[in-house]
Amino acid sequence: MIDSNQWLQQVSQRLAANGFNQMPPQIYQPQNFKFAAHRSRFEITKFGIAENFFIFAEIPNLTVGALQGFSSTAFQFAKANKSSSLPDGFFTATFCFAVAITANVPRDFAEYIFATAPIKHWSAFEMSVVFDVTNGGLYYFTGTPLWGAAYYNGFRREIQANLAG
Repeated sequence: MIDSNQWLQQVSQRLAANGFNQMPPQIYQPQNFKFAAHRSRFEITKFGIAENFFIFAEIPNLTVGALQGFSSTAFQFAKANKSSSLPDGFFTATFCFAVAITANVPRDFAEYIFATAPIKHWSAFEMSVVFDVTNGGLYYFTGTPLWGAAYYNGFRREIQANLAG
């Protein structure tokens, strides 16, 4: 069993090394998030300012509904806490990685996560990620849908660079 606090400490250091800033706890803790980090920078491949968020919550007994609810709440939090006041699509985009920390992810649930495409948004993106403290497993969508296909390899690299062991 992996200690979630220790793992999150390592992840927060990787995020900082990759240009993310820890958000103030008084902003994310009222949402029942365990940790949140944000990076805003110009990215030519995104045609403007990319607002990237990693938002973490411990969710015991994780279900599909709980994961979807957390991802949606994290995405709304990210949109409300962008650095840019411009709406998405006007030289800005919001990218939110909602990371659920849990234990004992069943095989069929892991397969669901691997196969289920993230919800589509205009000039924005939300991806659920699950970290299993029991075995160190990291679960997220591994496919590449037609919509946004050019971005999915980059999203997976972002997850691996910041969350993988």
